[in-house]
Amino acid sequence: MADAETLLDEVVHGSVPPQERRARAWPAIETWLTDGETFLRQARVSAPHRRPALPVAAPTRPLTTARPAQRSR
Repeated sequence: MADAETLLDEVVHGSVPPQERRARAWPAIETWLTDGETFLRQARVSAPHRRPALPVAAPTRPLTTARPAQRSR
């Protein structure tokens, strides 16, 4: 995969002939075709899990007005 990253950098910052680009990219493509499902499974497991959202259907209740508490002296 590092070779594919190097190739991408060279393509972006320079000119790599199409035939050389395809020849150098093919090993990374083969790796993804062979092991892509394993990579995706690992990425899903290691991704941060989102917290469940609070239910939206819960009605809001107005705050009750309470009398101020009396202070003892």
